[in-house]
Amino acid sequence: MKFFIVDDDNDMIQLIESLIEAPGHEVSSALAGHQAISGITAMRPNCIITDLMMATMDGLELCDEIRANKAISDTTIIMVSARDAEHWKEQAADRGADGYITKPIDPETFVDDLLAIMEAAG
Repeated sequence: MKFFIVDDDNDMIQLIESLIEAPGHEVSSALAGHQAISGITAMRPNCIITDLMMATMDGLELCDEIRANKAISDTTIIMVSARDAEHWKEQAADRGADGYITKPIDPETFVDDLLAIMEAAG
């Protein structure tokens, strides 16, 4: 499987990368939504993992961009955020996110959670 991580926190990117790479998945990443679009288009990942709150383009705007781009519009998008209010989860779903995982992530279950969301998204 191929994953693309978008987060403005490099430590979070490194943590998620190490968890996903451990079982043998391929991972790329970007520190900002605008940088991510070209990388995502080039990689064609199975899943995009994005933070909700980022500086220049937040995760909701990134969802909009991905869903509007025919080349990558069917890619699974999973939002990972410290915001745990139902309001944010609903907004993410309304904007095209297939799943939502609340930070802090659980290293023991994170990859299984990702795969379960991807399977459910079809």
